Amino acid sequence: MDLLYQTYFGLSQAPFNITPDPSFLYLSASHREGLAQLSYGIRARKGFVVLTGEVGTGKTTLIHALLNDLNGSAHTALIFGAIVSPADLLRTVCEEFGLIEPKRPLQEIHDYLVSLNGFLLESYRKGENCALIIDESQNLSAEVLESIRLLSNFETSKDKLLQILLVGQPELAVRLNSPELRQLKQRVMLRHHLRTLSLHECCEYVSHRLKVAGGELSIFTANALESIYSYSGGIPRIVNVLCDNALLTGYALGSKEIDTGILREVAEDLSITTNVEARCAPIRQVVNTNGNVSAQASRAGSVEARSGIAHLEPKPTAVKQVPKNLPSTAVPASFLNALAAALTDAMGPMAKIVLREQIKSLGESYESFPRAKVEMLLELVSREILNEGIRGCFWHQMLEQARTFQVS
Repeated sequence: MDLLYQTYFGLSQAPFNITPDPSFLYLSASHREGLAQLSYGIRARKGFVVLTGEVGTGKTTLIHALLNDLNGSAHTALIFGAIVSPADLLRTVCEEFGLIEPKRPLQEIHDYLVSLNGFLLESYRKGENCALIIDESQNLSAEVLESIRLLSNFETSKDKLLQILLVGQPELAVRLNSPELRQLKQRVMLRHHLRTLSLHECCEYVSHRLKVAGGELSIFTANALESIYSYSGGIPRIVNVLCDNALLTGYALGSKEIDTGILREVAEDLSITTNVEARCAPIRQVVNTNGNVSAQASRAGSVEARSGIAHLEPKPTAVKQVPKNLPSTAVPASFLNALAAALTDAMGPMAKIVLREQIKSLGESYESFPRAKVEMLLELVSREILNEGIRGCFWHQMLEQARTFQVS
């Protein structure tokens, strides 16, 4: 069926697979910065580097892009978080660097350390770098993480012999803040958190993957792209799942165009709900289309007739709407000043820059920001706060302040 829909839409390959294929990598601002920091951290022998990001934001894909970027300029060992003990860690590292044969009986930790130390010193003498990349690091025990810290003791008086990249979900950052891992945290030289895609980046992401596969963005209507962002929340993996299923449904319907009806049906089948901030975003200002939006009737019946697969009529999605009775005038300047101050307390000195960028992304200005988009703005800036507890306090505090003038 996949091959059929690819041919039907004129695609040379499936554009929305969820495998970490670096040839499909779309570098958003956050992904570009992350790749640059990872590459620099390894090439400059910075020791510890940490990359975090929500599930599905493209961390593993970025790792594969990093390996391509290094292009053999460093010895690399890529392992995953399924490490149960310090001895297991050292054996896996030695296996990945080719120092021992895979699946050999477990040896003493000292034996692994001697082999690894000799390898790192010899590589350094040759001017070669070595990097250990550990994916899904949030799953590692405190004991294993402490053993990883001890690996950073392989060094000369000037350089680190082993560069260590820890990759994981936001829980990794929380764990590194725990008192028992404070020594490891102090050794982290570079840290980057992958953000979800913005509205504009989501549209470019879909366009990029279609072009790599030989297709065009025009397959999706502007409203369909709005729905993709709405349902996915800017998470690339969910975008892929939605788009792949939408193309399959479009093929079954005999439709050359993917509209909001198809996206709604797919999202309901996958039990994916919408996101307030994305639903209200002005997609038509950032997507270049011919403006033709069509709706198809009797979609469920068409699918049954064309595919022979029983299909239930989708129920209308319950959409939380922004209240229509909000005043259309601008928010008080005092509110934005309070918002900037609260955001600074929550995330640091970059807060004002983040606030202005998010206001701009909504197509508005700081001087005349409309009251009706306050909730959207709060949703956007809250995403930049990594600590869940602080994020929750910030959200409730600012929402309460917003209500004081929204009801007036």
